[in-house]
Amino acid sequence: MTSAYKIGRHMFLLAITELAIYSFVKGDFAMTRPPLPELVQGINPAMAYVSGALLLLSVLAFYLNRYRAAALLTIANLIFWLATSRHLFNLWRDHINGFKTLWLIGGALLILTSITEHQKYYKKVLWFNLIILFLFFVDCGIAHLRFADFVQTLIPFFIPFPLFFTYLAGVCLLAGGIGLLIPQTQKYAALLSGIQIAGWFILLHVPRALTISGDEWIGVGESLAVSGICFMLYGLLKETHSGLSSSPFSGGQ
Repeated sequence: MTSAYKIGRHMFLLAITELAIYSFVKGDFAMTRPPLPELVQGINPAMAYVSGALLLLSVLAFYLNRYRAAALLTIANLIFWLATSRHLFNLWRDHINGFKTLWLIGGALLILTSITEHQKYYKKVLWFNLIILFLFFVDCGIAHLRFADFVQTLIPFFIPFPLFFTYLAGVCLLAGGIGLLIPQTQKYAALLSGIQIAGWFILLHVPRALTISGDEWIGVGESLAVSGICFMLYGLLKETHSGLSSSPFSGGQ
């Protein structure tokens, strides 16, 4: 197992931890800003506290090497039932956040396939991640170009030429998404996309969260998570394409 995969896995699980903690602060399931139906309002903040605690316990169980499969399936199921399901009837207005729930689930399942009894699902889960990230990156790339005047306002003041970097980011997202579907460019697209989003995590999301606070902390966790997924994909694709091993997880967990 490559160091890139291990680093990406730590990034993803750290992001889940941060989002779980913010769920306590927000009093709702924080991931991807799901809409708040009337039914959910009646069971919050208790639902936020329970789900946040389960996420933290799941991450802890993984690192303690106890019930790892159950822990990862718990993370995936919580995201599906408390975020994806709440986006279903709102996708026409907020499809980008809806896609986020799917790659968060995909990231948990990608780690799950490193466990021996689940390795048989590796290729299917790998392609699920690649296709979802392709759709997400293309969607975000188009949004960067279409709403450039707004997106440039999100760029920190210390970065010059914000409109230029807005268009550049949009083009890079489109190229990264398309590159994930082409076998010859997959691993490079995953690596470069991971580096790009890690840069946004450091230069954009963390400073905004520290100055604006509130739901900006969701962007911190999400950017760290998707960057981690990209690094995991790079590590797995690199080892798979090398042909040196029948399984990308043969190097140990």
